[in-house]
Amino acid sequence: MFGQAGETEFDLRFELLGVPVRIHPVFWLSSAWLVWDGDDPARVFIGVLCVLISVLVHEFGHALMSRRYGYPSEIVLYFLGGYATATRFSTWKNVRVSAAGPGAGLALFGMTYLVFLYLRLDHREMLSSDHVIGYSIFWLLFMNLMWSVINLVPCLPLDGGRITQVLIEHYHPRRSTELILKSSIASSAAAAIWGVYCFQHPETNMIPIPEAMFPHLQVSAIQPDPRFLIFFFGILCAQHVSTFNQMHGQR
Repeated sequence: MFGQAGETEFDLRFELLGVPVRIHPVFWLSSAWLVWDGDDPARVFIGVLCVLISVLVHEFGHALMSRRYGYPSEIVLYFLGGYATATRFSTWKNVRVSAAGPGAGLALFGMTYLVFLYLRLDHREMLSSDHVIGYSIFWLLFMNLMWSVINLVPCLPLDGGRITQVLIEHYHPRRSTELILKSSIASSAAAAIWGVYCFQHPETNMIPIPEAMFPHLQVSAIQPDPRFLIFFFGILCAQHVSTFNQMHGQR
């Protein structure tokens, strides 16, 4: 999410579905921080595993769509996420490649929700947060809802930002750089401000999904912490404002 990950001797490498995968040590540290439960290392391990599965599914969405268009891709997992290497396709192929990541994440969210509904009918005891299955379902629902929706915000380097970028370059090529930066600044600032509002009003869901869309699921329980989004989008906004000022200072 924040730049390219340099190679280290501690990287974990493997191949899955014909796609090379490299996991940087920072991924493990940031994932452990995200799911940290100091009283139970086993729960931290389960949480990190769910983060790994969720991020891999997201990145495989990009990588497999890219391969479909004839470009072999590599997946790199880094700070709080990862990226799949890609090339420049035509406008609408680029849109599909960028959208495939959140699409894969939302598909995993849907499948996990179906498992949740099944267990709720016949094995309700497994949905307890003290049960390994219930705890895993919580993290899979949380990660794939949060990561997919956040990635659709039209701010670089998120997938929504990349979709916005290729569309602006297609329809407004002469002003594309400035418009992309303005879009990223406006959307990241709006997301950070929304996070501040939700922090001040705890009853408000960061991701405003009606409870009726997912019967029997407490949507408020799988919402991101507003402080995380304030921090995350605040950093992105500051980066883009700095780039925008540098660009105008050079004119």
